[in-house]
Amino acid sequence: MNINLGSIQMPINAATKAFAILAKRGAGKTYTGAVMAEEFYKAGIPFVVFDPIDVWWGLRLAANGKDKGLPIVVFGTEHADIQLDREMGRKIAQAVVRENISCVISTFGIPGGKTAERHLIAEFSEELLRIVKTPIHVFIEEAHEFVPQRVFGGLGKTFNAVSNLVVMGRNRGIGVTLINQRAATVNKDVLTQLDTLLAFQNTSPQDRKALQDWVEYHSAEGDFEKFMDSLPSLPKGKGWVWSPEFLGKFERIEIRKRETFHPDREKIGSKFVMPELNQIDVQTFIAKFTSEMTIVKKEKGKKSPVIEPRIALPPALVESNEQVIREMKNDYESRLLQKDGEIRRRDAIIENVRKIVGMSSGAPLPISSGKNNSIIENLPKYDKDIMEAIRQHPGIPFTRAQLAMNAGKSYRSSKYLSVVHRLIKLQLITKSGSDLIYQP
Repeated sequence: MNINLGSIQMPINAATKAFAILAKRGAGKTYTGAVMAEEFYKAGIPFVVFDPIDVWWGLRLAANGKDKGLPIVVFGTEHADIQLDREMGRKIAQAVVRENISCVISTFGIPGGKTAERHLIAEFSEELLRIVKTPIHVFIEEAHEFVPQRVFGGLGKTFNAVSNLVVMGRNRGIGVTLINQRAATVNKDVLTQLDTLLAFQNTSPQDRKALQDWVEYHSAEGDFEKFMDSLPSLPKGKGWVWSPEFLGKFERIEIRKRETFHPDREKIGSKFVMPELNQIDVQTFIAKFTSEMTIVKKEKGKKSPVIEPRIALPPALVESNEQVIREMKNDYESRLLQKDGEIRRRDAIIENVRKIVGMSSGAPLPISSGKNNSIIENLPKYDKDIMEAIRQHPGIPFTRAQLAMNAGKSYRSSKYLSVVHRLIKLQLITKSGSDLIYQP
């Protein structure tokens, strides 16, 4: 089964890849994201939408705005199944993983404003990355709100949590789509981690540098000047796909007609009334979640249990789709086995080093953990920032760019490259191919 966006088809594992949809206002970026969400639902892949502008509730309705659309749950204020507050982030993540259900988190109008929105999204992102065990896709509308080019004030926790979804999510089966008007306002280190670019009409010359950085980072083959020159005059719904690694494509595309309702505020105005829809598929979830939240408020302070996911594929999913999901799960598990193989190969190398220096099997290496800690504590702040970023994830391989982003540094900086080289020489970080690994 393929993901059908219109003139372009993508394999089902697009659900675990990272995309950017870039376009000026009204050029079709949210529309394209919704078409992707429709396709993921058909394939039985759950998705979550961070929606700070309150437009994704349209997925609940058919294209005519009257009949039933997708059986998803909307957390929010104005068009919500469940009213949202800032402390629900972790609980939503646990419920989504456990019930294998799709949802929209509409933070527009949330009590507490931007501060509450950022807290909720950070808590949700951290929890999802911690507990998810099966493929899921996260759409991030107005991505610059969560991973901006410049991080300041109270945005640090949210930036780290959301950027980790992009950087480390792929190892957990999490795909991400960033949706934004401009490339230049999204953090460049996050942007370069995305596999595929879907670009539509855009007139901002400031975005040229950000897009060129993405092209250079991925060594993408294609006519960059032709691409940039065409953006200002692209018709609505038509654009480019640039996917050098995942799809191996650089071509013009046209997005198919949406099957769910597109709530264009300029067209529907203030007279649109949300119809009452008794979606049987989600009513049980809504009732259960509301009940659990009541219990949580009464028992606030108790530690949340680890949630084990229960796979519950949609009833309409046909047998052929179930086979696709099985194959996707097997592919995901195969990747984990590959990581185990890498660890075993690394352990074999360490064992050979022990034999060479005359140490018994299992004996500690010359630099003890205590000595390592002492060395790290006496490092300059810049060096220590990098070490602290990688120490939080022992045994997990990072590329230089991923580690730089996690540490809040520029991966192009000569100082950063010099410090990484020094940390490797000090045996604080292990180099495995092009990856960097911390082993306590």
